[in-house]
Amino acid sequence: MKKLLVLTLALIMLMSLFGCSGEDAPPLADNDSSGQQAENGRSKATEFTFELAAEEERIVENLVFDEDVTVSGDFGIIVFENCEFNGDIISTAEQFTRVILSGTTVNGNCVFKNTIKEATMDYPMPKFISSNTLNIVCEDCIGVCVLDGTEENIVFNGETYSIADVEFFYDANTNELVPYEGQEASALFVGQWWENGEKVLQLFCE
Repeated sequence: MKKLLVLTLALIMLMSLFGCSGEDAPPLADNDSSGQQAENGRSKATEFTFELAAEEERIVENLVFDEDVTVSGDFGIIVFENCEFNGDIISTAEQFTRVILSGTTVNGNCVFKNTIKEATMDYPMPKFISSNTLNIVCEDCIGVCVLDGTEENIVFNGETYSIADVEFFYDANTNELVPYEGQEASALFVGQWWENGEKVLQLFCE
């Protein structure tokens, strides 16, 4: 788990295009020992709201969420490890906060709910990060979905995107976006924001 978190955070650090920043801190495990035991070593969750402090890193493990879950707070990181969501995951963060889904099944949507109406590519946008296909809902707000790997798709506001739709490649050596011409990529990004009142939907890989 620590190796996965380190690799994921390293990916985040590379993405300075979206204003990534933060310091490593010892993660806090968040287990629900009072729930009834479920399949795959998971227990029924009794907590469905997670408020993160700035620069907090939290790990939530082995839970089944049968209700919608809300994550709030800016500049935090929360990792759901070996969890199952039977409702939606709602991020109300307005800056930076990462919701990382590791070995986790989401049967509902990943929903952004913030009040930001104007941003740029450099703005530290909130993100959902997973290695599996996610259904992202991001209406009238900003947000980025990061797919760790390029084999799966991202469904963003009802449209399905894959590596075949990408036009740009992020070159970590030069910190620039260049035309995607089949370079070896390890991650797919789909982001939405507004500049000067016009909506921008950006796809690129790294």
